[in-house]
Amino acid sequence: MDEPQNPIVAMAERLRARRDLGAAIDSAMAGAAPVRGDDAAARFGALAEVLATGTKRLNSILGKRSGVTLVRLERPPRLRLRFGGKRIALDLDEARQLVVIAGAGLDGEYQFLDAEVPALMNLSKISTDAGYRDALTGSQLLKMIAEDAELPRPAHLDAPGPLSF
Repeated sequence: MDEPQNPIVAMAERLRARRDLGAAIDSAMAGAAPVRGDDAAARFGALAEVLATGTKRLNSILGKRSGVTLVRLERPPRLRLRFGGKRIALDLDEARQLVVIAGAGLDGEYQFLDAEVPALMNLSKISTDAGYRDALTGSQLLKMIAEDAELPRPAHLDAPGPLSF
């Protein structure tokens, strides 16, 4: 009874799923505590907490098997985000107070911005590049890595509808 789905309907479902996941990630970040500390290590720890909270929320929607994995390594401070074939690595360079990011087209050195939530600015871009002063937050990282995620099909769509003949 698996009929091929209309491509327009399939695309609309993927867009809705991406919007729903984005809203869930943003809602997880809404109650985040303000960043404490002026050094990069404290801000990196706050970013790790934001990513952990967002990952838990995202995995509650996607399920553990197909969810996002966050790995924290303490010495030296590093974070690894994984989802499917995508990988993002964040390494703290304490001596220079920078975060080195590799993966998902984000390669470069980032500096923490003075903001309510942990946010990074790419220092590898020159001032004439697009997105030069754009802040990179934990929710944006999670949205980037989970952009191809597919939500499980709701069970009520597989059951016969109210008009059964």
